[in-house]
Amino acid sequence: MDRINKQQDESKRESEITTRPPVAVIIVNWNNLNDTLACIDSVRQSTYPNLSIIVVDNASTDGSGKELSGILPQENFLQMNSNLGFTGGNNAGIRLAISRKVKYILLLNNDAIIAEDAIEKLTTLLETSPNVSVTTPMIYYHSQPGRIWSAGGEIDPRRAKASMLGTDEIDQGQFDNIPYRVDFASGCALMTRIETIEKAGLLDERFFMYFDEAEWCQRLGSMGQTIMLLPDAKVWHKIQPDQRNLSPLVYYLMTRNRLLWIRCAGFGLFVFWRVLLLESMRMALIWTIGPRRKTRRNLRNAIILGIRDYYKKRFGPPPAEILCGRMGKNVL
Repeated sequence: MDRINKQQDESKRESEITTRPPVAVIIVNWNNLNDTLACIDSVRQSTYPNLSIIVVDNASTDGSGKELSGILPQENFLQMNSNLGFTGGNNAGIRLAISRKVKYILLLNNDAIIAEDAIEKLTTLLETSPNVSVTTPMIYYHSQPGRIWSAGGEIDPRRAKASMLGTDEIDQGQFDNIPYRVDFASGCALMTRIETIEKAGLLDERFFMYFDEAEWCQRLGSMGQTIMLLPDAKVWHKIQPDQRNLSPLVYYLMTRNRLLWIRCAGFGLFVFWRVLLLESMRMALIWTIGPRRKTRRNLRNAIILGIRDYYKKRFGPPPAEILCGRMGKNVL
């Protein structure tokens, strides 16, 4: 009887694989083997039957790329020759997914853990809502599983702000379980249709990472496309805000890319100069003459480099001194 039940279960799953639309999950690794393996394992626990995992290694220097290539099927692993960032790594995975004629893709950060039923729920939303082009789950802090990191993204064009809704709130059901519209989806966990990518294009690789998903989702918005957050689909993100707040890499990319985003989005010159003068340059000045000038020197230099590289149109990968954390005194 057990054997018969097992055969019936296997037959049912094989039937589901052929009837459910194919989904490709794209995970980008860079020097983070343990988190990537944990992320892959969470995807493999998914209840969704017709699923493939594409892992892109962004030229890791810690041997994690080699480890992953030995673990994963070669057809599901892409080794990059240089670090292409979030945008370039995901675009490589997207191109492979397109060649395999999948219907949906899920971009998933390698430091995220996805609930076993989340892909099923996200796919069902897209299948039953032809007007929805992108869907995203509720994202929590991994270290505090009930505390929200992102309940979707909101854009304020007057201030050139791309903010996460619900950040640091304890989930007490305030977002219900009804899908709702958002301005953008976090690239931490973003599911879309292949046909949407074919219409809107790939991620803009000039951004490398940060503001790229906001810019891409705005492209969709200009085309009349809808982005929805599904509260009962869940992901836990191993993000560490305190470390990000002291990272020259984050300050450099946030400064440079925000100016680029303003230009791409067409927010106007008033918004551009307000952000440049009253936010970026003001902060750099405070950290030059203020009481924290010694402890914030690297962050000040990162802001100045970000402004410089925006004007010199140096986009894509950040300078080596930023990426490797070697910041000198003379940044100009």
